Amino acid sequence: MNKVLKFSILGLFMLNIPSFILTYLNPVLSSALSYLSFGLLILFFLTNSRSEINKWLLVIGVLYFCIGSLSGQTYIPPFDVYLIEWVKYFIIVICGNEVVKRTTTKEMSIFLLIGASSIILQIFLFNNPLKDYGRYSGFFLNPNAGGFICILGYALSYSIKNRKFKFFAQWTFTLMGLLTFSRTFILLWVIINLISIKLSIKNANKLLLGAGLLFTLVAYNSFLPVKNQRLTQLAGTISGDSNAARDLNEGSRTETWAKFYEFVLDKPLFGNGSGSFGGGGLGGFLGAHNSYLKLIGEAGIIPFLLLVFYFIYLIKNGYHLFDHAPYLFFMAIALASILMTNHSFFKNGYLLFSALWIYAQINLLKRQKIIEPVNNMNARKTSLE
Repeated sequence: MNKVLKFSILGLFMLNIPSFILTYLNPVLSSALSYLSFGLLILFFLTNSRSEINKWLLVIGVLYFCIGSLSGQTYIPPFDVYLIEWVKYFIIVICGNEVVKRTTTKEMSIFLLIGASSIILQIFLFNNPLKDYGRYSGFFLNPNAGGFICILGYALSYSIKNRKFKFFAQWTFTLMGLLTFSRTFILLWVIINLISIKLSIKNANKLLLGAGLLFTLVAYNSFLPVKNQRLTQLAGTISGDSNAARDLNEGSRTETWAKFYEFVLDKPLFGNGSGSFGGGGLGGFLGAHNSYLKLIGEAGIIPFLLLVFYFIYLIKNGYHLFDHAPYLFFMAIALASILMTNHSFFKNGYLLFSALWIYAQINLLKRQKIIEPVNNMNARKTSLE
């Protein structure tokens, strides 16, 4: 029963099912599935033994919502909508924490692989050329979000022991990630593979794999009647076209962030209020597209620093465990980086679940590393006696 409940929760949150249903099928069914997902989370929490909560995300959430709601009300949504945002966040952080602590690396890999595979399904089943512009996102509705799932899965693939399955998973995550044409995915993919050479020089071959897939897509694009703009820009950049390189960087996140800097400097201590750095807020209809920027802009420097320290903790401890579990270091880097291009951290199920799961896995392995030497020492003492 517990496994069925756990898999149902992971499927609904990690595959973004309610939002996907809302976009492509039925808003009533989407609402029902959304309430079901949170109901199942509460049920799981109540029917299982409770462990220590993730105090980091709990405190960050309390400060963000409390300070943000007090420092400015101009852009706060209607009270009932805003209250639901509060409740959903704390249900995920408190109840979802129990789910992720019981989720193995193999189980998480499978759900990420399913999510990534939905990207190619979009091409054949629910593609809308007028909206997708040749970029694909699968269940995640946004190519950058789809790219995040792929890079997270690619990072986690370093935990897979079976060589054939690992090879299949890495090919799949790489190809699906390239189909999102996310610049962030490509950059993080290169960084992870360069670092992975520390594990084995043979991992350099993966860079050739990615380059081969990218060149194949570029070649395929040249035969299409309607060219994919991002691929055309990539092809031009590779061939040394400075105009193509400029076009590729046009509309970059740094340009978006720059619109919000003056508002941060205006109220750095307590921010400008909840919703002010979202779409339709102070910086325009797009929003900040940066969770760190949104946090400091809406609730000030204190919760911002806590979130930064949280990811420093994940990356630092992931690095200390690198020889034993390199995937945690890779995943921490991926998640910390993705939040620089996404401002929906506090209302996004798969982002919060990922942050909870990485933290839980790091602490689990840290405890095991402490316990194992003690057990070995006790064993040696016993043998001597």
